[in-house]
Amino acid sequence: MNNQQEQLLEGEELLTEQQVATLQNKCSSCGAGMIFDIESGNLKCRHCNTMQEFQDEERVQRRQITNDLINSHEKWTEGKVFRCDNCGAQEVLDHKEIARKCSFCGSAKIMAIDELPGIKPDSVIPFQLTEQTAVQRFKKWIKSRWLAPRHFKQADIRERMNKIYTPCWSFSALTQNLYRGTLGRTVTHTTRGPNGTTQTHTSIRWFRVQGQINQGYQDHFIQSGQRISARSFNGLKPFNLQQVRVYRQEYLSGIIAEHYTKTLEACFQEFSNFVKQDIRRMIVRRHRADHVQFLDIKTNFMERKFNYILLPIYISNFNYKGNLFNFYINGATGKVVGRNPKSKLKIWGIVLGSIAIVAGVGAALWFSGVLG
Repeated sequence: MNNQQEQLLEGEELLTEQQVATLQNKCSSCGAGMIFDIESGNLKCRHCNTMQEFQDEERVQRRQITNDLINSHEKWTEGKVFRCDNCGAQEVLDHKEIARKCSFCGSAKIMAIDELPGIKPDSVIPFQLTEQTAVQRFKKWIKSRWLAPRHFKQADIRERMNKIYTPCWSFSALTQNLYRGTLGRTVTHTTRGPNGTTQTHTSIRWFRVQGQINQGYQDHFIQSGQRISARSFNGLKPFNLQQVRVYRQEYLSGIIAEHYTKTLEACFQEFSNFVKQDIRRMIVRRHRADHVQFLDIKTNFMERKFNYILLPIYISNFNYKGNLFNFYINGATGKVVGRNPKSKLKIWGIVLGSIAIVAGVGAALWFSGVLG
């Protein structure tokens, strides 16, 4: 990559065919760059359409979480990070590629970052839906948003659609939980007065508890990117773990990957908090309690494992009256989430229509009363 390519990109005029070619996987027929072909699951030449298979039968293995791993300074040497100066997104591309525009906000203000620190992905769920199918799913979704502006529904999102792998930590653990505390159960009393009337009273019956719960967790996802909100990410679930494959660079050929910003340690802490809350709920259910006065839980993680997974997502953005709207499509299932703009004209139409209906009903009632 020359000095001009290392600098901030001002626009499309700086791009060349060489800058967008994936040269790490060369076509055996013509030498051009190859990309991952979603429909066939193989590599496909950009120039002559030659197909090349690659083996992915290796079984995905979970890794133990150790202090040495957390404190290590690994580097993912197969790619390079590009940062968007407009929204802050960090995306990973092949060393021989260069970012045209940010996948999240559409800005061309992309800066190359020399360092790519971080743990290398363990696995990936490859894209299952082609771009054409993803567009069809999006059109069906937006058609149901009848408050969306007409020109938004008619927009060609293919110009703004990007394939991207979003990072996620998948945690598995075996836990031993010792607990003690004071819980309460609501009880109801009915009393009868001297005059025969009855009164109902409620009170809380407190009781002490202690015990142990051994609980296992498997493949609990914690998102580790920063550009997709937790609400949108959860809306894209579920991701089919039967489709998980061992990470290979070939899956990223021609596809961008978002670089994680939440570390393994931080995300495991988030997972630990989830476990503690989940165990707390289990204890309350076990004792059929309604109230908690005091509950002390000591959680011991007997086994801590993780898997760094890249998840397939189509991203499209739409700028409406100065506001950016992002839409996400699960690249394996086709599920669509997002927030769409709303037409003020349509909203006013509904308001005025409702007023007219109410006024009409009122006038009809008044008129029928007069005649009566």
